[in-house]
Amino acid sequence: MMKSFPLEKVYQIGDRVNKAVSKPKKIKNIPVISIGNLTTGGTGKTPAAIYFVKMLQEMHMKPAILTRGYGGTIYREGGILSDGKLMLLSERESGDEPYLLAVNLPGVPIAVGKNRYENGLKLARLFDIDVFVLDDGFQHYGLKREVDIVLIDATKPFGNGHVLPHGTLRESPEALKRSHIIIITKASLISGEKKIELIEEIKKSAGHDKIFESNHNPSLFVKLPVTYDFDSSMNWKTEKLQMIKNKKVWALSGIGNHQAFEKTLLSLGAAAVESISFRDHYRYTLKDVLGIIKRIGKDDYLITTEKDWIRLQYFREHFHALNRFYFLAINFGILKDEGTLINEMKEILNV
Repeated sequence: MMKSFPLEKVYQIGDRVNKAVSKPKKIKNIPVISIGNLTTGGTGKTPAAIYFVKMLQEMHMKPAILTRGYGGTIYREGGILSDGKLMLLSERESGDEPYLLAVNLPGVPIAVGKNRYENGLKLARLFDIDVFVLDDGFQHYGLKREVDIVLIDATKPFGNGHVLPHGTLRESPEALKRSHIIIITKASLISGEKKIELIEEIKKSAGHDKIFESNHNPSLFVKLPVTYDFDSSMNWKTEKLQMIKNKKVWALSGIGNHQAFEKTLLSLGAAAVESISFRDHYRYTLKDVLGIIKRIGKDDYLITTEKDWIRLQYFREHFHALNRFYFLAINFGILKDEGTLINEMKEILNV
């Protein structure tokens, strides 16, 4: 058994107290679907949230999103990011991930802020909503939910095995017993043997076998710089994935799992990948941007993530100096038994 550090125990005690004192509330009897994880980042929750919102729309439901808005300036007071037609907050106010959700989900109301119950009431008063998607909600105990979907990154499922602050786990794997559905993300990045071992470990912790595999599938490259909002996305210039085949590329990212992003570029046929990485949600400065531009050649291939471009866009006038700067667009997809997953959701939601 892995040694536990004193601060880990303090964190775990605090989490247990938080669970015990929380009194989960319903928002006007509207069902809630939570999408979360066990670790602090890197599992790909944002593309998964987009996938499930679109699934709900295909079921003829009217979803809205409740998200904390990590890194946004209105985290404490909260507010409506999107009414489905207009962006009502900036990325700096909302945080990068909520902003990405809004741009990719026109027609879907989105509220950000720590008090997701109050935000839910506000959205329910203003819009015709019949289901909420609670983004990053597995450790949010203030709302009752009908479905707890937990994502586990195949490449580093349980971090180093330690809970915060000595590791990246928010809870021990036994917390999976609260889950209804588990999705292994980036499943194609590990061997079949490792995948079998991981599935057995998850089953043992969760006590159920509603486990699905998924990939974050690259779809195309978007030429940068671009304005990032509802309307401008229709005019983005794109390139096919074959563009980087046999090319050396630079991978620029400030995300939870740099290695997975770099492995994806290699899987697309890049001859070599040089890493320029920052911590998750990193707020880029002009000094950073000028240093990056100076480090690479103007005709080198520089690839970043969509989430990173949201934070880099403030310096877009400087990026005109680069001829081959792109973000990689990603789609979340279930590898097999997608019909079973859809039926599970329909059964739970009674639709």
